[in-house]
Amino acid sequence: MIARLAVVAFLIAQTPRAEMRRVPQFDNQRATSWTSVIPPHTESTLHRHDRYRAIVAIVGGDLKTVTADGKTTVTHYETGKAYWFDPMPAGEMHKDVNDTDRTIELIVIENK
Repeated sequence: MIARLAVVAFLIAQTPRAEMRRVPQFDNQRATSWTSVIPPHTESTLHRHDRYRAIVAIVGGDLKTVTADGKTTVTHYETGKAYWFDPMPAGEMHKDVNDTDRTIELIVIENK
């Protein structure tokens, strides 16, 4: 029985984990755009947004944002709806966390 559990644990550890990814859409002098694909139970690295941006939910869901100091907020992205965001305050960083069981897909259009 212990040997079976060890084999199962080994196989689970070897299974590739889904990762967030950015799929480029366009990049010109005025704006850049990408699709963020955020699989279930994944999180990004700490990062920041220095520019104004619009986000369109292709496949919506609840996305958690966690700042470097641990402040947590949840944004509910409704499928088909667009959202506007100001640049982040100077020095602030955050990571995005999808702790749901569904993939979230967002198109980001960021002004330059």
